[in-house]
Amino acid sequence: MMHISQRAAAAALPLALADAGQRARLLDGFGAGLDGVRHRLPRQAAFDAGIDPAVALRQHDMLRDWLRTLAGALRDDAREGGQRTVPLGPVAAVGAHGSAYGLAGIHALAALAAGCPVMARAVPAPSCTELAGLIAIAAAAARLPDTLFELATDDDILLAQRAVRGVICRAGARPVPPLLPALAELDGTDTAFVLPCALNARAEHLGQQILAQQGVCPMVVAIDGDGFIDLREAIIDTLAGADDPCAARRPSRSGGLALPAGGSVHLLSETPHGGTAPFAEVPAAPLIAEPALAATRQGGLLVRCADAGEMLALAWALGPLACASLHAAPGDAALAAQVLPMLELAARHIHVNRFGSALRPTHAVALDAIGRFRRPVFRHADGRHAP
Repeated sequence: MMHISQRAAAAALPLALADAGQRARLLDGFGAGLDGVRHRLPRQAAFDAGIDPAVALRQHDMLRDWLRTLAGALRDDAREGGQRTVPLGPVAAVGAHGSAYGLAGIHALAALAAGCPVMARAVPAPSCTELAGLIAIAAAAARLPDTLFELATDDDILLAQRAVRGVICRAGARPVPPLLPALAELDGTDTAFVLPCALNARAEHLGQQILAQQGVCPMVVAIDGDGFIDLREAIIDTLAGADDPCAARRPSRSGGLALPAGGSVHLLSETPHGGTAPFAEVPAAPLIAEPALAATRQGGLLVRCADAGEMLALAWALGPLACASLHAAPGDAALAAQVLPMLELAARHIHVNRFGSALRPTHAVALDAIGRFRRPVFRHADGRHAP
């Protein structure tokens, strides 16, 4: 029996030769399969992941919208033509995926749309197995190898394979071998910049929204003042009444929350049964001096800036970011005009007045996601012998 990487390598050439229309039909077929199990797969995925079934149903519908958008982008791109590109090749998705909707993340499906076989680490869960089966059925219907989406149980085995040409990393996944293109999954790792007027107007609401995010709590950056104090109190109050604070849902590999040394750190709560606090308040200056502290955090950070200058400096220091959000009210227009260009230099995707890193399924986002798994190819030949 062939190893998973051998099966992926065998699927790579047929999938690379498939035109955009055929790959769009693959996504259409998978979407039709999802439609057929909408009445039960979300319940199973919710059980597997330990989440509310209503949340899983929303994830199901978001996945379906993403498939439609990817397929539409492929068909439009095929009509437009342009620079010749080829898929990267087999892609490994590392870091445990506990349910169907984590397994079929934004980047995993974009890799398939780009023509890359995907090897994904998954925990033994019925929803993961069923989703992989739906993709195999859609592949066969599109006359593509049914091994283009395979499940694995170990990251080390995946990353050790010579066939792997790209990696999708969940938060906390192990380091990726050098020279391999690696993408971090957008999975609740938002960095939010909240401007003063927005903070003063809706601090309590923002505190509740911050802690409602899936996965690791976000980093929240704001300028010190009355609104900042209100936000801190809202986070403390919300944590006090939460049985499952966001940061407690995904422990880090290091087992602790990396924070600046000294007495400048204030833990806002303890997790249930003790352990590491899901949220801490820190000043901006240590993070500006050592941005890596933010990248290795386990829980959420409420970052206190002394003034607008520190906020701008931190926005630059934290880059590059996959995703950031800007929260502003009409009275913040002047400061927003300064912060937004800095965020554009630091982050690939910017959300305005919304938390969370889930991408909106737009045509431009789909083309960008697909393009990250393809590369240009240039043929150089003597004109007398060119094929």
